[in-house]
Amino acid sequence: MAGFIPPHRQQQFLRASSEFFHWWLAELVQLLPKKWRTGLLGQQALCRLSLERDRLQLVLQTQGRETPLGSYYLPPLSGSIAPNISSEGYQESGTDTAASAKQELLNNIATLDNQSRGRVILELADDYLLIRDITLPLVSDDDIASMLAHEIDRLSPFEKDKVCYGYEVLQKNLQTGKLRLRLICLERAVLENLLAHCGELGLGVVQVQRKTELTEPGFFCETLNLLPADQRPAKEKLWTNSNQALAGLAAVLLLAVLMLPLWYYENQIGHLSEKVDALLEQSKVVRDKQARLVSALDIRDALVERKNNEFEKIIILHTLAQVIPDNTWLTRVTIRNSALEIEGESEKSSDLIEKLESQAAFYQVEFASSVTRNTRTAKERFQIKMRLSDKAEVLANNGASALVPDTAQQIILGGNVDE
Repeated sequence: MAGFIPPHRQQQFLRASSEFFHWWLAELVQLLPKKWRTGLLGQQALCRLSLERDRLQLVLQTQGRETPLGSYYLPPLSGSIAPNISSEGYQESGTDTAASAKQELLNNIATLDNQSRGRVILELADDYLLIRDITLPLVSDDDIASMLAHEIDRLSPFEKDKVCYGYEVLQKNLQTGKLRLRLICLERAVLENLLAHCGELGLGVVQVQRKTELTEPGFFCETLNLLPADQRPAKEKLWTNSNQALAGLAAVLLLAVLMLPLWYYENQIGHLSEKVDALLEQSKVVRDKQARLVSALDIRDALVERKNNEFEKIIILHTLAQVIPDNTWLTRVTIRNSALEIEGESEKSSDLIEKLESQAAFYQVEFASSVTRNTRTAKERFQIKMRLSDKAEVLANNGASALVPDTAQQIILGGNVDE
C-alpha cells in the first residue's frame, strides 16, 4: 500500500505521527514525580531561538513544556533580503527598550545550565529565507546533497560560497524519473550576523531551520539544517565512557538475571538429591526386609506345597505295621514321591503281596527282584515295590487309626527309612 502513497505524503504522515507520539509521551511523563522525570529524560532540555519580523524570542523546551525566557528586537541585519522588516521593528522598539529587554534575556539565560545553552535551535521566518520548489533528475537520497552543491549557483541568486541551503523532498516520480524538492536558501552574511548575536547571548546554535507551524520542538532534520557542515557540533559518540559503564552494568544485571534462576535451581537440585539419597538408604532397608519376607514366603510356600503333595511318612509306616504279619520284618523302606519300596525277610513272602494289595493305600504291588532264602534264618528275602494311592482321604482314614498306638501289633525295623 505504501507504493500508492506519494513519498511527500508518507513523510508528512510520519512527521505527524512522530509529533503525536512525542506529545503523548510528554503528557505521560508529566504524571511522574519530578525526580523520576529528571532521571528518565536525563535533563534533555534545549532552547528555541526564533526570529520573526526583527523580533528575537527565546523559549526553553524541557520535557515537552515551553517556558518563554524573553525577547528583544534586533538592529538591521547586514545582507538581509528583507531590509524593510529589519529596520521597522528596531526603530519602533527604541534603543533603551531593546537594551533592557536584552539584559533581561541575558539574566534568564544565565540561570540555564550549560547543556541547555549549548543546544539551541535557530528558527527563521520565511521573510529571511529564499524558498522555491525545484525539479531535478531522480537520484538516490545520498546523492541529492552532492547534486545541489554543483547546481546551487544556478538554483539561487547567491554565489556558492555565500549561501547556506537545505532541502526537503516533496515527491519522487519513478515513471518520469523526476525529483521535486523544496530548496531553502539563506545568505551566509545574515547567518553569520545571527550567529554573532547568539554568541553574545552565550548560546550555542546546533541547527538553523525554517520556522513553521508544524515545526516540532527538538525535531532535528539534517537535510533542513541551514547551518554549514563545518559549523555544526560534532556528533556525540555513542560508545562513550558513561555508555560503556551503563552497558557493562546492564550486562552484569542481565547475567545476574540469567544466572540467578540457574543458581537457585542448582541449590534446589542439591537439596533434593540429598533427600533422595536419604530415601534411597531407607528404601534399601525396606527392600532388604521385603526380600527376606519374600524368601520366607517362598520357603513357606515350598513347605506347604511339599506337605500337600507328599505323603506323611508316619502314616505310611503305621499302615505297613498294620499289614505286615508278625513273622516278617523289614530291613529298608524307601519312599520316592508316590513310589514305595520295601526290603526284608518273611516266612512266606507271597502272602505279603496279597495283604498289601488288600489295602486301599497301595496298588501295583509286585516283587522288584527274585526272592531268595537266608540260610542262617531259613526265611525268604524279598524286595517289593508298590505305588501309593493318590486319594488323600484313604491315607488320612488309614492314618487316623494308625496314629492310635497299638501295643499288640509291632514291627521290627532292621534298617533305615529312606525318602
